Amino acid sequence: MSARVTIRDVALAAGVSKGAASNALNDRPGVSEETRVRVKEAAQQLGWSANRIARALSGSRGDSIGWAIVRSAKTPTIDPYFTELFSGIELELESGELSLVAKFVADREAEAALYRRWMSEGRLAGVLVSDIDVDEPRFALLQELETPFVAFRSTLASEGAMPAELRVTTVPEGWPVPTVWFPERGAVTAILDHALSFGHRRIAWISGDPAKAAVLLRERAADRWGSANGVTVNTVYTDYSPSSGAQRAVELVREQVAPTFIVFDSDVMALAGLSALSAAGLSVPRDVSVASFIDSTLCEVALPPITALAHPVVEYGRVFTRRLVQLIDDGKGADAWLDPPTLVSRASVGSAPAV
Repeated sequence: MSARVTIRDVALAAGVSKGAASNALNDRPGVSEETRVRVKEAAQQLGWSANRIARALSGSRGDSIGWAIVRSAKTPTIDPYFTELFSGIELELESGELSLVAKFVADREAEAALYRRWMSEGRLAGVLVSDIDVDEPRFALLQELETPFVAFRSTLASEGAMPAELRVTTVPEGWPVPTVWFPERGAVTAILDHALSFGHRRIAWISGDPAKAAVLLRERAADRWGSANGVTVNTVYTDYSPSSGAQRAVELVREQVAPTFIVFDSDVMALAGLSALSAAGLSVPRDVSVASFIDSTLCEVALPPITALAHPVVEYGRVFTRRLVQLIDDGKGADAWLDPPTLVSRASVGSAPAV
């Protein structure tokens, strides 16, 4: 056996997977009490104690938390949502001993290599995981590396839902990992109810990459709302760049049965889409109404100002970070639920045009 007993050794001795062993050793849901006892007995017999949470409690942890961001059109440094989230993380760390190490990477493969390097160097006490994929590869990797981490995840469930409900209304499904939850259903409902109150029944949602969990869940929420209200909400995908958002908006309004209400998944796309619609000869909101899923100064200064959902993003960053620090400090703690955004009604939304 290797000089340091690993979680792989414990899992093998207990006859379970590494993920199940991690859940049992860290008192997370997802395993039976019988399995939990068996895993802990195996750990005790093997002398397992050298995981990173244990090292953190012994005072030998790293002095930073890591955040890897895949560079894309969605996350340029000027993106208001990104900068506010970054500010919240830094504010939460301001009074403590940990610092933030943030790095842009090209893709998930480069991100995985970065995690392995960070952990081998012993630099980090834990990791923030955001921008969750539908087929999410990072949870298993970080469990294998025995790294404390917290995920920023979307859900269609409500706070207090049973774990079984969370598993079927979140993506990826069946992963009981430490999480701060964003309630997609309420946010989607707020903006679509607003559209319906102005008489709009032809609605398009210009979204992002369907390989992202938040995008898929937002589409599910919109479909469920549409079914409940007898309205079709047409979701179209982009790479989140301003140019793709603008292009899709113009394509939609040129269709034979065009939408009268368009929701953009980001403030940057909404501003670009507004300009493109104007250049195409349409008046907002006389010909088509426009709204953004994310509010920012860009929405406030647009002409006309854009109706949007105001997210307390700085607080999101603080909660995200606070959850990880708590996990590092004691290895436990309940999941956190983020406050839902608030609809800000502005001049970009008007009554649906007469058919």
